[in-house]
Amino acid sequence: MQSDRTDTVTRFLHALSPASREDVQQLPREQQEKMAAEWENHLRDDTDLMSLSELDPATAENRAAEGVAREFF
Repeated sequence: MQSDRTDTVTRFLHALSPASREDVQQLPREQQEKMAAEWENHLRDDTDLMSLSELDPATAENRAAEGVAREFF
């Protein structure tokens, strides 16, 4: 189970801009995992992102990740 969380956190961090990634990496691991789970929820539940993810998955992932980071910071 930990490897699934690690993979999600890694993918979440990769989707962030470099500046946001640096901020998130300074947080405790537990908080990073919560943010990554929230990011996955955004990707799954946001209908606008679903449409974008079909056309440009990387942009959809970035928008969702930056949204989660903005909510936290």
